[in-house]
Amino acid sequence: MANVENLEKKLLDLIDTKSPFAIALTGEWGVGKTRFWKSFYEKNHTNLGVNKYSYVSLFGIESIEALKFEIALSTHETTQKKDYLSGLKGIFKKSLEAIDLPKLEGTGVTLSLSKGMISSAMTSLIGDTLICIDDIERLSKNLDIRDIMGLVNHLSLEKNCKVVVILHDIKANEQFQEYKEKVFDEVLILDESLTAIEKLVNDNNLFTTYKKFYQVIGIKNIRFYQRVIKTFNTLMNSLPDTLSLVSKQQILDSILIIRLAYDIPNLIYEGLTFDQFVKHCSQNALALSDDYFVGNINKANASNEDNQLKKDIRFKIDDFFKPLTERFLIRDWGEVIVSLVKDLSTDDDQTKFLIDSDILTEAKILNDRQHDQLLTEYHSLNPSKDFIERWYKVVKDRIGRENLNNLSFYYKVLQDYGKEEWAASFDKKVREHIVSKINQHNGVTDLDSWYFFGRSDHERYYDFVKNTIAVHEINSIDKNSIKDIFQRYYQHKGCNDNDEMFLSKLDQEILSEIIWSDTGFDSRERKRFILSILLHPNLSNKAEVRQWILNILNDQIKYNPNSKVPIQDWLNYTNNLTENLDK
Repeated sequence: MANVENLEKKLLDLIDTKSPFAIALTGEWGVGKTRFWKSFYEKNHTNLGVNKYSYVSLFGIESIEALKFEIALSTHETTQKKDYLSGLKGIFKKSLEAIDLPKLEGTGVTLSLSKGMISSAMTSLIGDTLICIDDIERLSKNLDIRDIMGLVNHLSLEKNCKVVVILHDIKANEQFQEYKEKVFDEVLILDESLTAIEKLVNDNNLFTTYKKFYQVIGIKNIRFYQRVIKTFNTLMNSLPDTLSLVSKQQILDSILIIRLAYDIPNLIYEGLTFDQFVKHCSQNALALSDDYFVGNINKANASNEDNQLKKDIRFKIDDFFKPLTERFLIRDWGEVIVSLVKDLSTDDDQTKFLIDSDILTEAKILNDRQHDQLLTEYHSLNPSKDFIERWYKVVKDRIGRENLNNLSFYYKVLQDYGKEEWAASFDKKVREHIVSKINQHNGVTDLDSWYFFGRSDHERYYDFVKNTIAVHEINSIDKNSIKDIFQRYYQHKGCNDNDEMFLSKLDQEILSEIIWSDTGFDSRERKRFILSILLHPNLSNKAEVRQWILNILNDQIKYNPNSKVPIQDWLNYTNNLTENLDK
């Protein structure tokens, strides 16, 4: 790797020689070639062994004469870090360009100098100069690369100049390759931008986060890191100074990943959009949080193909970031960052809530990092001596944050290491969490929502979850649940497998409320509705239910004597609800 230090040394050695040369400084797009060169000149300008220096960008230059003029105009002494007369020279250049020479000559005014002559006079002074020509890949269509290379060759051979040409090797590849051996004495490649990034960050504690991302993901484009730094600083300006370093690093981790997905999503995989990334990494999508696995998704309306597509997209995202993090999830501060990157604003209420509730706690972040480190050790087949002690300490705090397949894996590792007491303690905490989570959930909990991606081979909590859900459903049954069952059967003759479990909670009080409630259809159908209750195939004790109905009807007569005649007439017709029930 041509790091900055080695590259600087090589350039100093070349420039310090008396011989003229032409050098190509190349590297991938955005690696910081121009930044490197300008920094190199500013740091070494008094020790270069030359007296004059000129820097020119080809952007906006339309002719070879204009290029020569720009080189001459920008030349200054190397005792200066930069050309302090550039402003004055710029005024001169604009004044010269404003003169309409043909028009003046047509009025009888004779000029001894034309623009071309002025340019030639100035460029004739160029010699023994260090010249940097930048942005070859932005060459105007009016300029030919052969003319540029011809000038470079002329400057080095005829004018005793030392010429450095900066270009993006890939972009200028077809044209550039032809001149590598013909024009250039050396081709130097800058393929490291970490030094420049370190200077931009200017914070050793935060730079470690940038360095890890740089080394693992391999993005060298300095402009990307400039945008990350801007996003980070914008967010930090709205947060209290008391935010811990660990919290700042965690926020920066999220910004780096989210910024990458926003700027260059195709790097993750071809065709990915930022909206897809957000959708599949949000806390309501495929995540490790039990909040997702318990009821936060409605699978009933999703086809198997849709679910498989979701899995495929998420797995591709996971595979890309796996060397950096076990699984990336957008929640809490991540949601704030998405809003800042996408909409250039944040939700003040959400930000204040996160600050006030201290969601981004240092302990939680440290646990995440230790968890990733432990998994890396385990899968690398080279865990440390204190691995299992650290494992138990970390995984017991993952309960409530991981899916049951992962928690089962944690338990298995404890058992495999022979830590039966720790395994039993962990297992108890997991079961307590399952019971608590199900009891907090409103309505019937879907067993499949705990196992959206199926059960792993080592999964141990499936039956426990199933039984806990069943107990919860029985204990949480109310009259509305039973009423729905009876209405469904009356209208559609529909039954579910768990109807019998619900109906086992039926009593006379609940039945009375159902019979006299608004059933959603014409009240003249009440008699038929009551009979359909008796006919429901999942009623285990029809005789008892029949007696409850008779008691309810007799109570109605007591409450409203005017109802005695129609009730008694109906009971006589059905022989106290034993005959003509299907009519």
